[in-house]
Amino acid sequence: MFLDDELYLKVKSSKIESSEDFRSLVNSLYLICENYYKAKLLPLIGCSYKETTQLMDKTFRFWDMFITKLEKENHPFVTLIRDASYKKAFLNNKHLREIYELGK
Repeated sequence: MFLDDELYLKVKSSKIESSEDFRSLVNSLYLICENYYKAKLLPLIGCSYKETTQLMDKTFRFWDMFITKLEKENHPFVTLIRDASYKKAFLNNKHLREIYELGK
């Protein structure tokens, strides 16, 4: 299963009745993304920053594809989930942003 499908199925199977439920869902989505790239990161140890940045860009593209699926079906929380962008959250971490930018 591709990352965008996994994210999509997580949203579709979630029952969101409160802001706490929504926050928990977003955290779960972030964790799915984190597990995806960390599983692929180990073989890149010792590789260039460029390869790490390419992996992160791929993860961000999967997030965008997942958002597109939600938009196509007019999911009621698509705007909120889009605003909770994984790329934005990832790059908000100073250390991770510096590593990411080294590969640009």
